[in-house]
Amino acid sequence: MTDAIFPSSGPVQQAMTRSAPNLLLHKAHSTIMKTSFDCGMVLATILCVTMANNTAQAAENEGGKPSKDWTFMLGGGAMYAPDYEGSNDYKVLPIPIVEVSWRDRVRLTTKGGPGILVTPFATDAVKVDLGLRYDMGRKESSNDALKGLGNVDGGAVAVVRFGYEMGPVGFGLEVARDLGGDRDGLVATAEAEYSIRLFGDRTRLSVSPHITWADDHYMSSGFGITAAQSARSVRRLARYDVGAGFKDAGVAIGVGYALTDSIQAMSRLGYSRMLGDAADSPLVKQEGSADQFSALVGLSYRW
Repeated sequence: MTDAIFPSSGPVQQAMTRSAPNLLLHKAHSTIMKTSFDCGMVLATILCVTMANNTAQAAENEGGKPSKDWTFMLGGGAMYAPDYEGSNDYKVLPIPIVEVSWRDRVRLTTKGGPGILVTPFATDAVKVDLGLRYDMGRKESSNDALKGLGNVDGGAVAVVRFGYEMGPVGFGLEVARDLGGDRDGLVATAEAEYSIRLFGDRTRLSVSPHITWADDHYMSSGFGITAAQSARSVRRLARYDVGAGFKDAGVAIGVGYALTDSIQAMSRLGYSRMLGDAADSPLVKQEGSADQFSALVGLSYRW
């Protein structure tokens, strides 16, 4: 099993595509989707590029050829997605594609937010990933509906992923737990994927349905409104209490095309439907939409 270009958690993440079959889509519904392209992503990109350059230079000094233990990916793209989870206002974000990988076991990456992933166990069919990534949070300035509610500060998120692949079909489960920031929540995403190769194996088409459950802490930070927030709300939003439950379900369709052995073009369309207490939140039902769409196009180079 190989890694996705991006996770598919929120509208932004759900739109992000893969470079090869991997069930785990890095379900980060809570990250890039809910924030603009900010300094956290930029810093991670700089770190990855610097590490790639230093490692490649060291390998050349020792043997004249880059070590096969290391692989690098650089690229970029554009994402069209809601400006917060549940919004009906959309914007375009630049997306960096940067990854440094050692023996496919340790990866420093910007996929789904800057972070690091370690694979302690992998076979041809089963894969387990452990990692840390950074959740960007949510800015009240990103949409008038959020003004007065305050910012949702980002923080570190611990991730455990389990994947099983059987031919063209795969299944995945990701559990993510906030370690800092304002969310202090837990999110679990179950996912499946069916993929086929077309046009001499140069094109990969995938269809990936998913469903996401979140605990009351995560749901409250994203969709709840306290009495104090209601009093400050520019839109006079009513107080709203939220409990744990299924947050959304959806499907994504991805297409990847290998221009060369190293260069790949990608595109992805995603749709999610907000569920339960999340769909009934004033931020969604009154100010936004339960129907969430997203799209991504990008180009990456791997060596």
